[in-house]
Amino acid sequence: MSNKLWISAVLIITVLISGCIFDKEKVNPNSTSEPIPQTGLPTGFTYMGIHETLVDIGGTSINATEGVYRYNNVDDVYIQVIKNDNPEDLIAKYKSSYKDVKYNPFKEISLNGHKATQVMDYSTINGKDTPNYAIIWATEKAMIIVSSPTSDNNTVVALATATGS
Repeated sequence: MSNKLWISAVLIITVLISGCIFDKEKVNPNSTSEPIPQTGLPTGFTYMGIHETLVDIGGTSINATEGVYRYNNVDDVYIQVIKNDNPEDLIAKYKSSYKDVKYNPFKEISLNGHKATQVMDYSTINGKDTPNYAIIWATEKAMIIVSSPTSDNNTVVALATATGS
């Protein structure tokens, strides 16, 4: 009888552990509905992982799911997905943070068959202003930001295109 009890206990524990693992996968933010690709990436990109983060939109911290990528083993590139019932409003708030710059940071582009906005910002590196790029757009229920502290706009465009959204 004790062997049957022992085997039953092992089976029950195995089932419970399997259930816990399944539940974690179920709530994992990396679902197929997220435009955070892990495979089929453009040449030079390596998927590093996904996590929850806070994104500053118009002075407010908002929860986002962030995919992290490495480009050519040097630059980090990020995809941030901010779920919201009114993503166009988030884009307007995001753009409002540039109201005091003395240049036009926005350029409308076409991406995967829809409109998107390329955002150019500057950071000072070794006393020199260097451009940084981001691409923002809205889906039905999310604002998406693809960005990198790189001065190569093509890197950001390539990963934004890979989202398929």
